[in-house]
Formats: sequence, C-alpha cells, structure tokens
Amino acid sequence: MQTVKFKMDVSDKNIKREAMRAVWMLSGVTLVDIEEIGIIKVKGIFDKIEMRSKLQEIDSSVDIIIPVPEHEHSFLIPPKLKFPFKVFNRRIIRDAMEVIWEFPGVTSVEVNGDDVQLEVNDGEFDKIEMAAKLKDIDESASVIIKAGPDVQTPNNGTS
Repeated sequence: MQTVKFKMDVSDKNIKREAMRAVWMLSGVTLVDIEEIGIIKVKGIFDKIEMRSKLQEIDSSVDIIIPVPEHEHSFLIPPKLKFPFKVFNRRIIRDAMEVIWEFPGVTSVEVNGDDVQLEVNDGEFDKIEMAAKLKDIDESASVIIKAGPDVQTPNNGTS
C-alpha cells in the first residue's frame, strides 16, 4: 500500500470530475483526497507512473510530488459519511464515484473493502441527495455519519 501526491489544479469542477474518474478507473485505488489546494493524494496499490500518465492526459503539467510515508496522519479528523453496501465490486465503486464527485463539496473518498463501504469526508453538499443517488446504484446503500475517530451517530433513516 502506498500514498502518492500528484500536483494538479482541480479548481475547475469539470477537470476535477475527469481526474477523479481517471484515478478511480485504475484498480487498487482505495483513497482519493483533494483537500490540499493543487494536490491530489491517492492511496492504494497502483503504478504511480501509470497514474501520472492518466492524469497528464487531462492536464499535461501533472507531476508526482513525493510518495507520502504510510504513518502520516492528520490530527484534525473531519466528520465522514459512510455508505455501506451489500454488494461491493468495481462496477459499483466506479458508478458510486461518478455520483459522489458530482457534488462540489467532496474533498476525499475512501473505499473500505473490509466493511464493504465508501467513506466520504463531510462537506458542504446535500447528504440526503447523495444517499438517494447512491441508492439508485444499490438499493442497500445507506448513510452513517461518523462524527470523529470513535464517535458514530445513528443512521439518519435514508436506508
């Protein structure tokens, strides 16, 4: 498992959507984070040179900054939305990413295969609308809001 940062301007929502689509199409990706301005952080088992090539098709100035040490963590853990699924495969992940990255407030998405769920950093977007669109992909999808590292609020009834 590796974490790599790519320098890329994703301030334009169409470029951001295109970049997210390209990143999630490569197998082995488990996390994409764009919280840092001008930086896309990708975690998983993937070829960083191939990833850079895919991103350079969108923006020729993309470059690898440095691989990030695996133990690097932030002390400020933002709330997360968790979307558990009964069935979790590449098609559902790809389709879910198409939906999730439509929402402009999303800055980070992680695939948690052990728990069969997607985790989305909480942001300024309509969580109910996102949950409804994800239910169109898999009717078993629900939303759980995780308020911090060990605090979880109850399911909000969207399941």
